[in-house]
Formats: sequence, structure tokens, C-alpha cells
Amino acid sequence: MSTYRILLLDDDAFILAALRRELLSNPYVGHDGLEIESFTSPLAALARARENDGYFDVVIADNRMPEMSGIDFFKAFGEIHPDAVRVILSGHTNRADLMRAINEAHIDSFIAKPWREYDLKCALVQSLRHYDLRCKNRRLAELYLERFGQSYQPQHKDKFRLMVVDDDSNILRALERELDESYTAGCIGTYPLNVHAFERTDAALAAARAQQFDVVISDYSMPFLNGIEFLCQIREVQPNAVRMLLSGVADMKVLIAAVNTAGVSHFIAKPWIDYKLRAAIDWALSHRALELENRILADLLRLKRRH
Repeated sequence: MSTYRILLLDDDAFILAALRRELLSNPYVGHDGLEIESFTSPLAALARARENDGYFDVVIADNRMPEMSGIDFFKAFGEIHPDAVRVILSGHTNRADLMRAINEAHIDSFIAKPWREYDLKCALVQSLRHYDLRCKNRRLAELYLERFGQSYQPQHKDKFRLMVVDDDSNILRALERELDESYTAGCIGTYPLNVHAFERTDAALAAARAQQFDVVISDYSMPFLNGIEFLCQIREVQPNAVRMLLSGVADMKVLIAAVNTAGVSHFIAKPWIDYKLRAAIDWALSHRALELENRILADLLRLKRRH
């Protein structure tokens, strides 16, 4: 098992103790795979990061602290360790703060206070997956530079395809309106977006067999196939699509099955909170973009070896 190093930052020592306790009981990672260091001061955390052995794979930080905000902390931390996955923890984040966190601090996940155990553990699993993907990307880019003598310049897709599945037409229209109105020119962050809505799982599966989708969001309470069963079939048809579950009734059993069986990266509760929805989709698109870039780099390197 790989050992991951995690930095926790919050000016409340009781919050840090609770975070540490829950992370070390994580059933998906296991405490043998984690090394955790906790800080109540952003300045002390940055000083630790500058030490020779001060690298961290994942950083979870509160946003509102006396010395500096979590956003400013992550901007400074990113200059020291750009590959570390960044998770904001906050009970007082508005839309403007979240957009700054995404666009300036380049966070990977957002956890609201008070957090649910599932949200925290799911965020950690997502963070570790994304960290591994980011490290692979850096290794491939370095190998590309070594073999070709120039840096690889990523080319993003013209449009990322997002599938939304819900048997309630009002929900679908609300989601489409949210995505159309919340982002300039149909973009989430820097990612151009094309949204496809389906009220039936059979129609959605037929579409998935005919064309590639980058992100799939499904309601749990669907006729014929529930959301987990549907996303499992999507996983077989399009294993690289990022899968997300949308529900107002899912209990812990459903949520655990969503992660362990369907490979869901995010759970969106109904009624959703707009900034949480945007943050989740932005993470999904950035993850997908990184996967595509890694695949292109790997293909280019294979072609070079053949010649």
C-alpha cells in the first residue's frame, strides 16, 4: 500500500483532532496508508512545506483563518508544491469565494462544515486518485521533454460532453438552466461544455453506446434501473467517464455502494446548492482533461519508440 502524506490546517484544534480521527478510520484507504501532520497556523504550515522533507500529497485547509484565508494559503502553497491536491474546508463560503478558490487557488474539492463522514472520506479518496493521476501526468510530460526536446502543449477538446439523467423533466430543465446561466459561453471554469439531458436510462445508455461522454450525472430514484445500476452499466460502456450520483433519498448504504460498486466520484444532494454543484462538475472536468492528456502523452511516447 502506498503511503500518502496529508497536511491538515485549521485554526481550531478541536476541528483538527476530529479530522485526524475520521481520516485515520477511513475504510477505503486505511490508516496504514496515511501520514498526517496538523497545523493551526497557515504560516507554520507554509514554513513546514518549505523544509526538505516538507512535501505533502493532499492538503485540507479551512478557508477563514486569522493569519490568512485558505485561498491565499493555497496560492502560496501551490508555488512550493504545485502537484499537491488542495481541499477547502469551510462553513462560510459564498459563491464569490468559491469561484476564487477554483480560479485562483485551483482547489480540487470543497467540504462544507459541519461535514458528513461520507463527504470527508469520499473527498479523500477522490483526492488520492487525482494526486496519482497528476503525478503520472508529470512523469509522462518529463519523459516527453526528454525524448522530443520540447515541452508538451496540451490541447483541450472543443467541447466536453456532460450527460444528465433524471426522470423528472423539471429537474432536468433546472440543471440545464443552472449550467447554461452560471458559466460564460457554456463553460465551466476553462472547460467548454455540451449538456445532454435524458429522462430514461435506456435512451441514455443508447446514446452512451453511440458517442463518448466525459461526465455522467444520474439521479438515484429512476424507473427500471436505479442510479447505481445505471452508472454500473455506464461504467462498462464508457469506463473513463466520470460518474456522479444525484439524489434526495440516498442513505449510507446507497452512498457506499455508489463509491464501491459504481465508482462514483461525487454525490450531489437534492435540492442541490449551486456552488457545490459547480465545484463538483469543475473537479470532474479537470480530472477528465488530465486523463485525456495522459493518454495522448502515452500514445505519443509509444509512437516515438516504434520509430
